[in-house]
Amino acid sequence: MAVDLSTVSGFPNGWFVAAFSDELAPGGVQPIRYFATDMVLFRTEAGDAVILDAHCPHMGAHLGYDGVVKDGCIECPFHAWVFGTDGVCTHIPYQQEIPRKARLRAWHVAERNGMIFVWHHREGAAPSWQIPELVEHGAQGWTTWGHSRMDIKTHPKEIIENVADKQHFPRVHRTHLTRFDNVFEGHVATQITEGVAYPRPGQKDTFKLDATYYGPAYQITKMDGVLSSVLVNAHTPIEDKLLHLRFGVMIRDTGDRARNEKFKAGYVDNLTKGFLEDVAIWEHKVYRKSPLLLKNDGPIGKVRRWYGQFYEGG
Repeated sequence: MAVDLSTVSGFPNGWFVAAFSDELAPGGVQPIRYFATDMVLFRTEAGDAVILDAHCPHMGAHLGYDGVVKDGCIECPFHAWVFGTDGVCTHIPYQQEIPRKARLRAWHVAERNGMIFVWHHREGAAPSWQIPELVEHGAQGWTTWGHSRMDIKTHPKEIIENVADKQHFPRVHRTHLTRFDNVFEGHVATQITEGVAYPRPGQKDTFKLDATYYGPAYQITKMDGVLSSVLVNAHTPIEDKLLHLRFGVMIRDTGDRARNEKFKAGYVDNLTKGFLEDVAIWEHKVYRKSPLLLKNDGPIGKVRRWYGQFYEGG
């Protein structure tokens, strides 16, 4: 029986982007909050990204504020208790014996494609699939990511429906589609699109793209248009109806660094404007359990059934 997305609570199972890699240097510490949980994100001197629950079990200090990375661990700013990457307390400066309960939850973390991912599962299960390597990332002939982030007051299920919502493109994004196909396989959903975009008055871009979700919240788009590019769209829930939407772009290296940066900045600006067109609708719409769908709307029912799998369990 399909999950009823109109009544789901909590957050879906899967990998979610917690940060872009270049936002966290070795020894860096950041407070983050996702899945209605305060966490601390830090990078060891050796370069490993770690996410733990944020509040020290001793007297509740938040390790993301003035916590310090030392010898591959993080030291609490309040009483200098030290916690390893597995969340277990390894040192208390004024007592040799360490209580068994002196530990923090350690989240599953993966760092791939220039992003730091955190695994969330409603029943606490370990990852059942992995984020694939992106061959363009770090490859000769491609730039690094240009990226940005915005806060959106909506539920992730609203964003997911863009995968199948064919008819919003001409009205919302001024895009004429000549091809629109969808493929759903396991935890992967792909949109194959061709058409012509009119991003601004007087501009025209003929494009072909494959946009693929790997799980409920991380989408890679490979597009051929004015420039060949790779786009990322990743949303991570903060609270029930509040999320971070991260997006970024890599382009084929033009051989001119200043030109590369100009093109990336232009892409990020266009992506921002494009998402804001959706946000204006997402933040004010209601979710219809049984929408009045027409033949040419796109496979909305299929994308809902696909997305529902990430709420199974818990």
